[in-house]
Parts: sequence; structure tokens; C-alpha cells
Amino acid sequence: MTLLEMQANMLQRFSVSVSLGQCQRAMATAMGMIEGKLGYHYAKVWDYVAAIRLSNPGTTCLVGVESNLGCNYFKRFYVSFKTFRDGWSRGYKRVIGLDGSFLKGQVKGEILTAIRRDADNHVYPIAWAVVNVDNKDNWTWFIDNLVADLDLGVGNGLVVLSDQHKGLLQAVADLLPHVEHRKCARHIFGNFRKKYIGLELKSLFCEATMNTVKGDFLAKTEKIKKITETRYTYLMARKPETWCRAFFSHGYAYEVVENGVAECFNDSESHLIL
Repeated sequence: MTLLEMQANMLQRFSVSVSLGQCQRAMATAMGMIEGKLGYHYAKVWDYVAAIRLSNPGTTCLVGVESNLGCNYFKRFYVSFKTFRDGWSRGYKRVIGLDGSFLKGQVKGEILTAIRRDADNHVYPIAWAVVNVDNKDNWTWFIDNLVADLDLGVGNGLVVLSDQHKGLLQAVADLLPHVEHRKCARHIFGNFRKKYIGLELKSLFCEATMNTVKGDFLAKTEKIKKITETRYTYLMARKPETWCRAFFSHGYAYEVVENGVAECFNDSESHLIL
């Protein structure tokens, strides 16, 4: 119900004229009675953790807090269900998509996720976390827990696919130094398009990313260079070996050059969590 609808309803049912401000305060009070105050919800986070561990034995569920003047404030929350980890160990493609997304609800923050595709190329969540801000500290904490849960070691034989989030690149480099870190081509093109517009360039870029032969990739990028060298230099600075199939390692049965599966999961969850 909108404020105008509430105002009209009050006038029709009770013959009382109220202002929009009164309607807004009444709606806020009603929602507080129904949903409870935020502090009340955060106070129950430990009960939530206990319920998860009780109903899902072996699940990793962690809460991080910040202390200030004797009080603890919520900072981050991590969960990785044992069932998902078992599925990863029994049959999996050694490719993990990492992504972060802003929460859309009343409580602000970000959701960090580790997602893979199953044998049918469907979304398969491995772990996720709710954090107060997207930074290196939170990404390091998230990836460190992920490494421990999946026994990833230093990343040998593993592919990570991600966007260029703040702190994510450095956190992966620190904790998984031997991983093959691929970057989302769609994200790279999104930044490229902000600077250079043109359907011809879009077509050439898409063809270049999907080429499996280095010579074909160079031919496409040469065409971009002929249109304008500045655009060519911009793309080459993004390290083509991280977003073009011609440079990817073999044996992973994973030809995707974008991180859409993780972004799809985040887009739905960011509207639901908290």
C-alpha cells in the first residue's frame, strides 16, 4: 500500500483526513511491529548460527564482529553447507566464480559468493558471506575460509573467475598464488564501452574473446587497432591472457569467458538476505 492509498483509505473508511507525513510514520510503526527492529534481528544472529549447525552437521558458519566501547557490532557472516562441499569434492569442475553484490534491502552491505556450475551447467553455490563493505580485508577473510573448507591449498589445478572488485585480485594473489585467475570479459567490455562506443568494436571484442587460436585473436585485435590505437592499448592493458580463450589452460571443460552464473545468483540473493 502506498502513502496515497493509505491516505485515501483513511478518508473512505473513517472519514478522517490525514497528511502524508502521518501516513509515513504510521506505516513505519506498523512495519516495525511486524518485522521487528534491526537491533533485535542482529541479536539473534548467534541463534541463527546455532540452528544452522544443529540442522546441518559439519557446516561451517562463522560470525565476525567489531568491538567499540564495550559493545559488539556485526561485521560479517560466512556459511558453507557441508552438503555443497561434499558435492564439490565428489564431482566438480575445478572452476570457481567469485563475485560481490550490494544488498538491496533496508540493511546495507554486500554479499560475497563462491559459485560454480554443475555437470548440467546449472548454478551450484559453494559458500557465501554477508559483509559490511567490499574491501581486501573482507575478501581475504572470505577466501581464506573457502580455501580451508575446500582444501584448495595454494590453488594448483584451480581456475578462479571474477570481476575486478576492490581487494579481490590481491586477496586471490596472496592466498592462491598458483591459481589461474580469469577475469570476466563482459565486465571488461562494460568498462571499455564507457570510453569507446560502437557496434563494430563490440562485435570485434566478442569475437576476440571467444577465439581459441592465438593467431585469430591477434587478427581481431589488429582490426581494433586500425580503428583506433587508443582502444587497442586499453584492451591490451587488461591482460588478454585472463579473458581470451586462446590463452586459457586446457583440461577444465569450461569455455565460459564471463562470470554470469555468480552474478545471477547474487542478483537474486541480494534482494532476499537480511
